[in-house]
Amino acid sequence: MLGALENLLLPALREALGAAQDLQGGPAVAPAQGDSRVAIHATRLRRARSAPDDDGSLPTRDPASLGWQGTLTSHAAHPLDFPLPAEAIGELMEVQSPPGRILAAGDAYLLDGRTLRFFRAPPGKLIARTRGTRSAGYRERSEGRIDLELQVWAKDAEVIDTLLAKGLQAVLATFEALNVIDLTGVPPSFGLRLTRPRLGLAAIERRFDPAAPGWLLGVARCRLRGELELELALGAPEEEGRIAEVAIQLHTPSKSG
Repeated sequence: MLGALENLLLPALREALGAAQDLQGGPAVAPAQGDSRVAIHATRLRRARSAPDDDGSLPTRDPASLGWQGTLTSHAAHPLDFPLPAEAIGELMEVQSPPGRILAAGDAYLLDGRTLRFFRAPPGKLIARTRGTRSAGYRERSEGRIDLELQVWAKDAEVIDTLLAKGLQAVLATFEALNVIDLTGVPPSFGLRLTRPRLGLAAIERRFDPAAPGWLLGVARCRLRGELELELALGAPEEEGRIAEVAIQLHTPSKSG
């Protein structure tokens, strides 16, 4: 799931650093050959503490809902109209274009029945989410945090500084264009995502890599914060028994009794 975040950043880093740059996602080590290596590594996701002493209080839980998420295509004769497919059950909850950027209804499009009518062509692939009837399971919300590292190996300190600066600029710029990050991509039965993400720079370090003699290692440590949403939908909920009738019998003792 953390790999989804790394894959989100790799295209921007590739564009910023050039096609020839050795670039990897996930845990990496110094290169066996070449002049340098850059890696983007999401090291940990955790729920933020609710209090300074971490009292262990649970995050907010709500009932889960059946729903649908998928890509919309335009009407053949009307390129600005995007009909919802029959399997898109329930009401429209969210529209993203490009993925990761939620569009505001009324500003970018209007919902006319089961058709999204855009005022101009969407900026990228169009993804819609719907929410239907209640499901067994739950939707959980809490403050979340992801630790992210931009790592650079080189034998020249100036090369490390240059690559860190270019890479950090690309990473920061990417998050400025996002307001939701899907970490699973396996809707609708299970979902994990971070909404309203805010990326901050925590530290920049540079040292010799003890695991690779002769290589310098530069690291920009970042913290990505937002609201963590976890949804587990387990199908139709169990039927609940209902009281059809209540009979009340009142017994009044006699005076002689």
